[in-house]
Amino acid sequence: MPLAVTAAATAAVVTAAVAPVVVLAVAPVAVQVVAPVVAPVAVLAVAPVVAPVAGAMDLAEAALAVDPMTVAVQVGLTTQVAPQIRQAALLALITSMGQTGHMTKKKGGAGDAPPKSDIESLQIVDIPHAVNLHDAPDVGRALDTVMPGWIHSKRQYHPTSPIPATTIRRKDDGSYDFRSRWTHRALQNLGLAGATCAVVADLSQAFCDAHPGTLGLHCGAVCIGGHLVALTGPYHAGKTTLVTRLATEQGISLFCDDILPVLPDGRAYSLGVQPRLRLPLPPKVTPEFHAFVDAHLTVRDKRYGFVDMPNLATRGSRAPLAGFVILSRKEGVAASLHQVDIAETASYLIRQNIADPGAVDTHFDQIVAMAENVVCLKLQYSDLEDAVPLIRDAFSGDKIPSPNIEIGPPCPPEPDEIDCKIADLHLVYQRNDLVIPRQIGSDTFLWQIEERNFYSLNQIAAAIWTLLETPATGLTIAGILQEAFPACEAEKIEKDTAELLGFMRSRNLVSVCDAS
Repeated sequence: MPLAVTAAATAAVVTAAVAPVVVLAVAPVAVQVVAPVVAPVAVLAVAPVVAPVAGAMDLAEAALAVDPMTVAVQVGLTTQVAPQIRQAALLALITSMGQTGHMTKKKGGAGDAPPKSDIESLQIVDIPHAVNLHDAPDVGRALDTVMPGWIHSKRQYHPTSPIPATTIRRKDDGSYDFRSRWTHRALQNLGLAGATCAVVADLSQAFCDAHPGTLGLHCGAVCIGGHLVALTGPYHAGKTTLVTRLATEQGISLFCDDILPVLPDGRAYSLGVQPRLRLPLPPKVTPEFHAFVDAHLTVRDKRYGFVDMPNLATRGSRAPLAGFVILSRKEGVAASLHQVDIAETASYLIRQNIADPGAVDTHFDQIVAMAENVVCLKLQYSDLEDAVPLIRDAFSGDKIPSPNIEIGPPCPPEPDEIDCKIADLHLVYQRNDLVIPRQIGSDTFLWQIEERNFYSLNQIAAAIWTLLETPATGLTIAGILQEAFPACEAEKIEKDTAELLGFMRSRNLVSVCDAS
């Protein structure tokens, strides 16, 4: 049953959310640009901000209004705009630069094939998706290694195939170009592990798409004492390293390190993918863990390596989610567990979902039911070796969390840890080539392959991203916004555009280029 909260209470829920970040938000009757607030956990939060109106509102609306990991701080740029007028203005933003079709899902691999070369098409088990390898059989072997059981068959490439496809091309210098089925722009010059990871991400997304009603949580997960525990957190919280280290402990198995599908029946589903660690490992890891990783590395390049975990859950393993732990990494603090309320948990679950949410009511009911039926905790830690025994002991007994583990009170809201400079609007900005847009349902995401971060964009932010298909000055972008929303003060539009571009630059989503 939905919970009713006042606008003030809703604002508190928003402020408590610990994650990203920059929001270019559109409220039902107002257009608002929201500044960066909290380091993203994996999301450029762009969703409607709750309008300060009197009366009560449904918590479902409040939670869905705060997109992935967002702590929203309103900084202005407000104007009354009817929905139809707003929509027309947004379309004008896109069409004024002559950009069309950049956010649409690509169908099939047709048009991707170069003149006849050695092209192998991998057919995937139970998913209408193919992986087309252009002179890249080593990527096929790598996929067999890091995600066993996924490849149904290998056949000759057919350019007229209607099956959506991911494309990998090996170049003469040994690097790889990757093109997702969701984009028209290729990621270039990837190493073997990077190219393999890119395909894994596409197949993880394709799995969620092929199973309507399935959530795709951006998190790691381990099974401790028969209890499946998901761990997530903001940018650089260390979830992959932590779940991999946990899985070296006796009696703990690894369910995933990146994407955890949760089926409509509430059970989590293992994709059976090896974890991928950034190389070299952090200098603070123990010699024992370092030796374990070195001994179990499989597919690797200079930047990343996949790790063969003896106790990795096989693809298709299912288990109910029992615990949800939000990571908060802080220098110099002892590892400790703290209470988390249902509202914050639901907010995280909504924001960490990379799958098409489908119907709003059904999606929210699914999220709330999950939040109400799992143990929700926050882990504050600095040292990996302090965190491992604490998590292990908290979830290894019949009763969770263990009554022998001290659980502290809720933590105060995270301070703003984003250190980003306001952008100079006179400079020319361009997209980072290692960032690709994806359309998931009606939502646009940016996928940052290097960091495996997902940033969610609303219509205005997506339009700005589309404008940056061609390098443009910040003043040009602000000018287009001023034309679309003439009732807004030009000074506020420029200020908020500078903050947005500053954040995007700090996260390597965009860069400054030479005006010439």
